[in-house]
Amino acid sequence: MENVQPQEAVNQPQTIPQFSSWKGLAQVFYQPSQLFTGIKENPKILVPWLVFFVLMFAFFVLTADLIAKMQLELMQEKMAKQGIGASGPMPTAEMMKYSVIGFGSIAVMLTPLIAAGLAMFIGNFVMAGRSNFKQILSVMLYGEIIYALGTLVVAPLMLVKNSLLVSFSLAAFFKNLSIQDPLYVAMSKIGLFYIWEIVVIGIGLSIIYGFPRNKGYLLAVLSMGMLSILHVLSQFAFGGM
Repeated sequence: MENVQPQEAVNQPQTIPQFSSWKGLAQVFYQPSQLFTGIKENPKILVPWLVFFVLMFAFFVLTADLIAKMQLELMQEKMAKQGIGASGPMPTAEMMKYSVIGFGSIAVMLTPLIAAGLAMFIGNFVMAGRSNFKQILSVMLYGEIIYALGTLVVAPLMLVKNSLLVSFSLAAFFKNLSIQDPLYVAMSKIGLFYIWEIVVIGIGLSIIYGFPRNKGYLLAVLSMGMLSILHVLSQFAFGGM
């Protein structure tokens, strides 16, 4: 007698992984593979971007006084080195503080967009993979939550020490350098939260592209990591100016 499979089994629809945007904010720390499997089928943008903005805004609010003070000191130092006198009214610390909070919070929101654009170009055209911008941007945004949390962890230590020279990176061993010194900037990129972020983004990119894990890590370095590399190179090029 011929075997006939039950109709329900034959016509059973394929289940699409579902996940909560909010739950994903926690999953990125302890279940990144599960999170990014869901993102591959159902990418989320709004929630992680909003939370990333709030976390970074909080960091800039907490450290704005320190950053404004540093910027004013560097401005005065450069003017003194070049023998330039103030040709007009210098910005006050209060003005610099609000500039740091406003422009800093807005500028940092561009990072995931730029990194996603780089990852899509390299992943789709150089590595011959296939993914869409929304999937990649979602991976970048959830990865950035790790970086944002790192800034909030270090912010209270900056306030206690009244210094921006606090870091969970190799830069902690170069406290005698300026925060804009190219060597200090380079060492600050080799840190716990930076590496954690790159690893998680690499996992995400490998899943949405279907790449081997090592290829996903390479793509993470060539996209998100490239922004850090460009920051270091810009300091080598212009840091002494």
